[in-house]
Amino acid sequence: MMNDNKNNNFTILIVDENSDFSNRLKNGFSQDYDVDCLIDFDKFEDHIKKDGYKYDLIILDIVLFEKQNNDLLKFITSNSKAKVIVLSDTDDQENRDSYFKYGILDFHKRSNNIEHIISDIDELIVGLKNNHKENILVIDDSKVINYAIKYLLENKNYSVSTALNAKDGLEIIQNKQLSLLILDMELPDMHGIDVLDILRDKKLINKFPILVISGSNNPSTVRKALKKGAADFLKKPFVYEEFLLKIDLCIKSSQLQQKFKMQQKEIENSLLSFKALVDSTIEALFIFEKDICIDLNNVAVDLLGHSSKEELLEKEIFTIFSDISLQHRDELLDNSIDHNFEDTLTHKDGSTLDVQIKEHNVQLDGKNLKIIAIIDITQIKQKEQMINNQSKMASMGEMIGNIAHQWRQPLTAISVAAGGIKLGYELDISDQDEVLRELDNIVENTQFLSTTIENFQNFLKNDRTTTNFSLKDTIDKALAIVSANLDSHEIHIIKKYDKTIQINGIQNDLIQVLLNIINNAADILKEKKGVDKKRYILIETDLIENNAIIKIQDSAGGVPDHIINKIFEPYFTTKHQSKGTGLGLYMTHKIVVENMKGTIDVKNEKFIVDEDQLFGALFTINIPTN
Repeated sequence: MMNDNKNNNFTILIVDENSDFSNRLKNGFSQDYDVDCLIDFDKFEDHIKKDGYKYDLIILDIVLFEKQNNDLLKFITSNSKAKVIVLSDTDDQENRDSYFKYGILDFHKRSNNIEHIISDIDELIVGLKNNHKENILVIDDSKVINYAIKYLLENKNYSVSTALNAKDGLEIIQNKQLSLLILDMELPDMHGIDVLDILRDKKLINKFPILVISGSNNPSTVRKALKKGAADFLKKPFVYEEFLLKIDLCIKSSQLQQKFKMQQKEIENSLLSFKALVDSTIEALFIFEKDICIDLNNVAVDLLGHSSKEELLEKEIFTIFSDISLQHRDELLDNSIDHNFEDTLTHKDGSTLDVQIKEHNVQLDGKNLKIIAIIDITQIKQKEQMINNQSKMASMGEMIGNIAHQWRQPLTAISVAAGGIKLGYELDISDQDEVLRELDNIVENTQFLSTTIENFQNFLKNDRTTTNFSLKDTIDKALAIVSANLDSHEIHIIKKYDKTIQINGIQNDLIQVLLNIINNAADILKEKKGVDKKRYILIETDLIENNAIIKIQDSAGGVPDHIINKIFEPYFTTKHQSKGTGLGLYMTHKIVVENMKGTIDVKNEKFIVDEDQLFGALFTINIPTN
C-alpha cells in the first residue's frame, strides 16, 4: 500500500554513510519522488520511530547496522509500512537470500553502475504502484509454503489467493481472472500434471502463465509440465530471490499477452469496421498479381455493372480495363513507379464511364501486387464540359472545377490506404502501427471531403463567420491531410514556425490555400526520380506589423521564367490534362486576395538544407492577422 502524503509523491529514504553516493542516487530519481538522505546511523532508529510511516521505500546499507539482519528488518516492518531495498559492498549469497526471506524487494551492490541501480528501482516502483491489479493463485498442500509465498508476493503488492488442493484451486480459476498460477506438482487430490490436463481441456492453459513448483526435480515431471503448457519450473525449497525474479518475469509475460490480445481485438474490430467502410465508399478497388485480378471490393463490382466478384476475379487486367489508352496501358504495366491519370472504362451495359485511376505498386510477403483505385468522374467530366462551353470565369465553373481537383487526391489516398490495409489483413501481414496510421489518414481525408463542399458553399456566400485560429495549428491540419501522400513519395517537410501567431478569419479558406500550394509542389517533386534527388518542402511563418507571412518553398527546380507570371491565371497548367485543371492556384490567388485581403506572389529562389543548396519555387503569402 502506498503512503498518502501531501504531494501524493512516492517517498524514499536513502540510508548510506557515503553522502556523495546518496546524493547521486537521490538526484538520479524522478522528480515525482520525495527523497530524504540519512548518513548518521545512530539516528536511524529514532528517525524511523518518528517518521517511519512517511516513507514508501527505504534504501539502506544493511551491513552498517549492529542489529542482526532479521532484527533490523523486523524493526523497520514494525515501525513503518515502507518496503526495503538493500545496498551492500559484498555479495554474500547466504545472507543475500535471507534478506529476501525477510521481505526485502531487491539487492544491489554499491559498486554497480548507479544509473542501472536507479533504472531498476524506477521499474520496481512502477510495479509497486500497479501490481495490485495482478491476481496470483497459489495451489500447494502446504500451509507453510502458501503463507510464505503469499507473504513474499503481497510484500510486492500483488493480489494473492491460495488453495490447499486442486479442487479448490480449479474453482478459483473458474471464477477469477488470473495473471499467474503457481502450481505444486504433488497435491493431495490429484497430480499437478492432471491439473494441467484439465486446464488444457477447458481451454484455460493459455489464459495465464503457469509456474510449476515441486520438491522433486524429476526430469520426466519437468518435461511433462512444460509440454502441457507450464511457463517455467522451480524446485522446492527455492532461492527466494530467484523465485521473485521468476514471478516478475511471468507477470510481465502475462501483461504482454493481455496487451497483445487487447490490441489484436482492437485491430480486428477496426478491420471489420474498415471492411464495411471499404465496401461503402464511392471508389472501386482492384488488386492484381502478375496482371491477374485477385481481389476487388463491392464498389468495383457495381461500377462495371456486374452481379458478383466472381465475374471479375482471375481476369486479366486489360480484359477488365479494355478501353484504356495505349499510353496508359504502358503506364499500368510499368511497376517501377505509381501512376495517376484519367481515362474511360466500359460498363457491362455498353455505356462509357469517365474515371480517375490511381495505381500503386507494393511488395507484400514476397509478392508484387498492383492496387488500382478507380473513381467514377463521369458526372464531373460532364459538368466540366458544360463549364467549358460557358464562361470559364463563371463562379460555378470555379467551384465545380476545384471540387474535382480537390477531391481526387484525398479519395485516391483513402482508396490506396484501404486497399493496403485490407490486403495486409487478408495476407496476415498487418502491422498494427501502420494500420492505425492508415486509419487516421482515412479519417482525416474523409473529414476533409466532408468540409470541402461547405468550404465552397461558404465561398459563394457573402455572410461568413470569422473565428480566431492558430496559424501553426492550421498549417499542421493541412499537412495532416496530405501526410500519407508526402511520405509515400519521400517528400520531407521542414517547419520553421512562429507558434504564437493568431489569425482572425476563415480557417478553412487558409487550409484550402495551403493544400493547393503543397499539393502543387508535391506533384512536381514526385516527378524527380532517383535516390540522389532530394525532395523538400520548406514552410516558414513570421509576424511583421500585424501581418502573418507564410513562405512555402519546394526543391523541385523552380518555375520556368517564361510561365512564372501566368501560374495564377485560370485554367493555366503545365501538367497533363489528367493531373490538373489549372484552377488550383487561380483559386488560391482569389481566396488570398479577395477573401483574406492579402497578397501572394511566387519567385524562384535558392535555400539551404543540411548544407545542401537547393532551388525551387517560393510562394509568399501576406495576410492581415485581423
